[in-house]
Amino acid sequence: MRDLRYLLQLAGVRTRDIVWAVTAGSITLLSALTLTILSGWLITRAWQMPPVLDLSVAITGVRALGISRAVFRYLDRLISHKLAFTALTTLRARVYDAMAFSSSPVSRGEGHVRLVSDTERVTDLIVRTVVPAGVAVVLSIAALVFAALLHPLAAVVLAGGFLLTGIVIPRLSVRANRDTGHVEATDEFQTRLDAVLEHRAEFQSAGLHDDHIRRTIDASARSTRASILAQRPEALAEGIQAWATGLTALFVTWIAVTNYTGNPVWLGMLIMIPLAAFEAHGPLSTAAIHAEDAKLAARRLREIVDKPKEAAPHREQTTRVRANNLHTIYGDTVWDFDLAPGERMVVRGPSGCGKSTMLATVAGLLPPAAGEVTMPEGARYFAEDAWLFSTTVRENIRVASPCATDEMMHQVLQAVGFDFDLDFLLADGADSLSSGQRRRLLLARALCSDADVLLLDEPTEHLSPDAADEILNMLLHAPLPGPKPERTIIVVSHTDGPVGYEVQ
Repeated sequence: MRDLRYLLQLAGVRTRDIVWAVTAGSITLLSALTLTILSGWLITRAWQMPPVLDLSVAITGVRALGISRAVFRYLDRLISHKLAFTALTTLRARVYDAMAFSSSPVSRGEGHVRLVSDTERVTDLIVRTVVPAGVAVVLSIAALVFAALLHPLAAVVLAGGFLLTGIVIPRLSVRANRDTGHVEATDEFQTRLDAVLEHRAEFQSAGLHDDHIRRTIDASARSTRASILAQRPEALAEGIQAWATGLTALFVTWIAVTNYTGNPVWLGMLIMIPLAAFEAHGPLSTAAIHAEDAKLAARRLREIVDKPKEAAPHREQTTRVRANNLHTIYGDTVWDFDLAPGERMVVRGPSGCGKSTMLATVAGLLPPAAGEVTMPEGARYFAEDAWLFSTTVRENIRVASPCATDEMMHQVLQAVGFDFDLDFLLADGADSLSSGQRRRLLLARALCSDADVLLLDEPTEHLSPDAADEILNMLLHAPLPGPKPERTIIVVSHTDGPVGYEVQ
C-alpha cells in the first residue's frame, strides 16, 4: 500500500479530498438507511390507525429523504469522480515526464500500458475502493448503533453479517483472483498488439510478420481466459453476499419476532435495518479485487518515477540555431550549420541519415551524442506522424495554439491548400484524410503556433511536385501565414541523394 499512497500523493490527492468524497458517499447511503427505517416506522405506525396529523412529519420526512437520496447521489458522484479525473490527469503528466527523461526508456507499447492502463488502475482506486470502503465503515457503524438501541442481540447478529460480507468475502475474492494473472495477460496483449501495428512493415520485410501475428493471437487468447477467470470470484462473491445478507436479515427477523414487545413500530424498524444496511457492502469484493490490481500497477509505476532521470537539456533564450560537429544518437550524419535569427534552412537527405533526430535534438527532446548544438527555448518540433484527433479541424489546430482565432486559422488553411473548413469532423482521426491533406493540416497546426523556431519534419511528403514546390517556396522565401510572419525555420525533406543544406 506504500506504493499506492506515494502515487496518489504524487497525483495531488490530499487526505481531506478523500474525507470529502467519503462523507458525500456516506450521506447518500445514510439517507437511504434513514429512509428505510423511517418507512418501516411509518408503515407499522399507520397500521395502528392514529390521527393523520401524527403521521404528517414522517410522511414529509419520507418524501424529503427520497428526493435527497438522488441529490446526494449526484453530489457524491460529482465529488469523487472529479477527484479521480483530476488525479488521473496529474499522475499521467508525472509518469509521462518520468518516461521522457528516464535513463532506461520503455517501448511504445509498454509506455502506453503504463501511461493509460496503470494510471487508471491507480486513480480508479479512489472511486472503486477507497470511497466504497469508507462509506461501508460509516454506514455499518450507524446501523450497528441503531440496532443496538433497539435490541443488542440483533446488533451482534448484524455485526457477524458485516464481518462476513465486509472482510471475509473480500479476502477470499482477492485470494481467488490473485492467481488469474489477468492484469499481466491484458498488458502483454496490448504491448504485442501495439508492436505488430507499429512495426508491421519491418516485421514483414524481415519475415517475422506471421510469427508476431501468431504470438499476438495467443496473447489475446490468454488475456480472454484470464479475464473470464478473474470475473468468477466476483460472481461467486456476489452470490455469497446475497446469501449472507438474506440470512442475516432472517436471523434479525427471528430475534425481533421472538422478542416482540407488543410494539409494532419497534418490530418494523428492527426488521428493516438489515435490508438497507448491507447496501454499502455490495461493492466491497470488487473493491478489494481492484485494490489488488492497483497495487501491481502502483509498483510498476513507482519503478518508473523513481528511476534516475537524465538532466533536462539547457534551453537558451535565442532564436539562433547553431550546430557544431553535432552527432545525433541516430543516424551517421555530422551536422554543422549556423542559422541567424529569422533565417530559414531546408535539409535534404535519404531516410536513415538522422534528419528527424537532428530536429528532435535541436528541440531538446533528445540529447546530442557528441558535439555542440543550440537548443532555443522557443523551438517547437512538428513531427511528420504527429497525432490527429477524432474531432474538428479547429480543435486539431488548437492543440498547438489554444488561443488561435477562426480568422487566423482560416487564413493559414488557405495558404497551405487545405480543402476542408474548420468545422469538418475527422471522425476517424488521421484516417479521415488523405496523406497529402494530413500533411497540410499538420503544417497549418505548426504555422498557427507561436513558436519562434519551427522545426518541420517532411511537411511536403505525399504532395504532388508542384504543390510541394509551392509549399516549400512559402516556407523558405515568403512571409509566413499565422501569428508570426518571420521566424527561424528548419525544414527537412526526403531525397535519395547525399545530405545537403540550403540556407535562405
